[in-house]
Amino acid sequence: MPSSCRECGSSNVVRDDLYLESQLVCEDCGTVLEEGQLTTTLSEEAKSRSVPYHRSTQANKTPCRNLLAGFSRVRALCRILRLSSSMESEVVNLFERAYNHPNFLHATLMTKEILGGCCILFVCRQCNWPVAMGTVSYLLGMDSPSMGPVYQELTKSLNIKTSTQSITDLLESFCYEFKLRPEQVDEVLSESPQQLVDRTSALIEVAAEGWIVTGRHPLPLLMAAVYVAWQSLNPKARMKYTFSVFCQIGKAPEQAWRRSKETVMKRLSELREVLCKLGRQLPWLRGTTVEPNTVATLVDDILKNHQMLLLRAVRNYEEQLKNETLKTESTPSPGTTHDCCNEPSENHTDPPKVTDPDQVENSPDKETSDTELPPNHWGKRHLFLPPCVKNCKRQRVDQPQMEVTGDEEISDSEIESYIRSQAEIDMYLRAQNELE
Repeated sequence: MPSSCRECGSSNVVRDDLYLESQLVCEDCGTVLEEGQLTTTLSEEAKSRSVPYHRSTQANKTPCRNLLAGFSRVRALCRILRLSSSMESEVVNLFERAYNHPNFLHATLMTKEILGGCCILFVCRQCNWPVAMGTVSYLLGMDSPSMGPVYQELTKSLNIKTSTQSITDLLESFCYEFKLRPEQVDEVLSESPQQLVDRTSALIEVAAEGWIVTGRHPLPLLMAAVYVAWQSLNPKARMKYTFSVFCQIGKAPEQAWRRSKETVMKRLSELREVLCKLGRQLPWLRGTTVEPNTVATLVDDILKNHQMLLLRAVRNYEEQLKNETLKTESTPSPGTTHDCCNEPSENHTDPPKVTDPDQVENSPDKETSDTELPPNHWGKRHLFLPPCVKNCKRQRVDQPQMEVTGDEEISDSEIESYIRSQAEIDMYLRAQNELE
């Protein structure tokens, strides 16, 4: 009889009698170490037949086997993520507590499998390991939306508090997963991981000032920032490569972009929109329009002066709103007439032209000035807004239902519309006679 498990090294090895076959099983990881032989002697077979078979005994073994299989699955995921032995033991203990909890005891096998991934994610966050929910769900073959409710139920049922993880904690390990070193791709497309980390970190800081990071999943935003950073480090040679081509060149992690490509493209457009707002404030452009597809050429200048550009963009936007308000108040009503001989008043004079390039007025943000926000909404006064304000959901207004009781008065005209005329009666009788 082996004294320890060859898979996990545990000494907790027991003998499990499965029907007529005896097995040595490790209770910690569920590995079958040694299998016995079927009974061949007449006495052993008669002894086994004399023992009555109880379904309750087999039913009691089933949860134990599922728990052992769960331990094996959890340990395998921990080794894939290269967690330390102490973290692995914490994950196993947490999974055992959650598995035996009444809220998960009668859950489906799929929920229990997701539960193991949630335990890994919780321990990784407690130890400040750069592992995202999308990575764990990809290893499990599940979707992130199905993993979120189980994770919330885990923390609520066991009354445990999870630590928040910043997007910058995932940045370095995420950038190093791209295969963009000089020995891996062409020299024009290659980029050192540390330089990519520095540029992406600066873009994430600008995105945080533009409220893009607030309440968002980290992986799609990181993917968009890495793509813009890679383009901006050599824009002349890399502007022609699309996002999908970049993912194929750098062999990006599949869980980071293929399953959530639509979300990544939304984060990419939002990041480029913030860069365009700041790029329009560069003095040497003198109010030239900045397009999202070409803003990567200005990223280097924007990042060097982004604090000054941010203040200037907010100031110019407030001045423009103030001028528009004064112009609206000074506009005469359609019935108002002025004497052509009198000089125009101060309210009707055109505003002076701005010659300073630092005070060039830019067009207001379309997303905040169109139909998404009400006319008198406070968000109209700000250039950068959180996503929950810009994309606020409209309240559902239920249409009033008509209550018909049958006691309503019926007008004479409505009664006459239901009475047949003599011509209609004759036509109906002729048609009935012809059919007969």
